Amino acid sequence: MITPARNTLAIVGAGPIGLEAAAAALERGFDVHVFERGEPGAHPLAWGHVRMFTPWRMNVGPAGARLLARHGWTAPEADERPTGAELVARLVAPLAATPELQPRIHAHAQVVQVSRRGALKGEGPGDPARREKPFRLLVRDAGGRESYLHAFTVIDASGTYGTPACAGTGGIPARGETYLAPQLSYHCDDVRGLRREHHAGRRTLVIGGGATAATSVADLAALAAEAPGTTVAWATRAAMPKLAGEVEPDPLPARAALAAEARALMRGENAAVTWIGGVEVDGFEYNSATHRYRVALLGAAGQRVEEVDEVIVNTGFGPDNSLYRELQVHECYASLAPFELSAALLGSGAAGGTPPTMAAEHLSHPEPDFWILGAKAYARHNSFLLGQGYAQVEQVIERAAAASLETVAR
Repeated sequence: MITPARNTLAIVGAGPIGLEAAAAALERGFDVHVFERGEPGAHPLAWGHVRMFTPWRMNVGPAGARLLARHGWTAPEADERPTGAELVARLVAPLAATPELQPRIHAHAQVVQVSRRGALKGEGPGDPARREKPFRLLVRDAGGRESYLHAFTVIDASGTYGTPACAGTGGIPARGETYLAPQLSYHCDDVRGLRREHHAGRRTLVIGGGATAATSVADLAALAAEAPGTTVAWATRAAMPKLAGEVEPDPLPARAALAAEARALMRGENAAVTWIGGVEVDGFEYNSATHRYRVALLGAAGQRVEEVDEVIVNTGFGPDNSLYRELQVHECYASLAPFELSAALLGSGAAGGTPPTMAAEHLSHPEPDFWILGAKAYARHNSFLLGQGYAQVEQVIERAAAASLETVAR
């Protein structure tokens, strides 16, 4: 059986963080390959109509900028805030198309699971000698064909947008939700564009109390001004008019503006929006004759039923940890983030985007040479910004390069 070279690196996910890691790894001499379930930048494209809270100067990684500059790339205006689609068009797609990265990116190649070749999860707990056995990646192509690939270092930068949270109480599906999930929306709908016909002149229930839900409600309120008959019911667990994760003062003006707009909508300052605070979702029913949903909401006052035409579930996103289930990964029992990073975030009170100083130790696991980076590293902490992911990349690639050289020297 062929053993890969010590400098082999497999990256899962071809978003901004995955490509930044690939660019930084090339600079340090890694033989790097990136595996993407869809197309590069698929997650930002999925919320492509939404404008980011952060300007371009906070959204471009240093290694990616160096690589692009060698090919005549012109950086966008530093203080402009891109949409998700603009982030892909002006950063992700050009990076993926560089001669250095293009042959190393494998689109429509899903990494199903990662293990160690010749080692089970429970063997040698925390033993550095596990790094002598290469990682074994089960990869599935667009046609369903599966193959094994091997590398000595693995970075999971696959994000969380593909694993939205359920609507039900306690984070599990509400009654009827699993059956109806294919016809509900769990992302940030483009309600004034591609999804306009689903919402214009109709009543939509938005479930969730964070920035994604607030964005959906604000867009629906704007649609109501354009399309008569459009109304919104907004259900949140919070009983007070405040956005989940909101901080004051907020270092990002655009995020602060969204929070202020959300509070105004909760206070009833737009007749098209009805805020229902202090409730959780108990169950869904769908009437196939009227094509409407009956959603049972439970609160201190008892049960309330909302009848609506559409449902948007924006209750957050979390990491899919099935990919590394057979590796020795130290997860926070509350957030599923790398344990040390989660502890540092909680200790710093960094809910609003003032993170602790990043170090590789925050991201390490008992499994040698396995790393989780980007939004997936923040897991259920809702304060992730791209700049924090780029700081992770810088620390981890430096540590991985040192570990690779040390092993070769031995």
